[in-house]
Amino acid sequence: MDTYLADGDAQVRALRDAPAGDLAALVRPAHSLKSSSASIGAMALAGRCRSLEADARAGRVDDVDGAIGAIAEGFATAAAELAAMRSDSATG
Repeated sequence: MDTYLADGDAQVRALRDAPAGDLAALVRPAHSLKSSSASIGAMALAGRCRSLEADARAGRVDDVDGAIGAIAEGFATAAAELAAMRSDSATG
């Protein structure tokens, strides 16, 4: 869980820090976050990452900021859910 959170945060940061117009810079972090999110069951987030990865590979992302914002929001939701699960298991 800690590895997913740290790595996911780094991937979201990499997406946000990608140079404007450099779609190739979005592929790797979107791919990494897609895979790790799917492995923990965050399928909606994995889907968002899959779409951004595919669009960036094709060189056609209609709304880069919107896509990255949705991914960041999805990651924040997944992180909160993981924190709640951790809290529940600690008290249960």
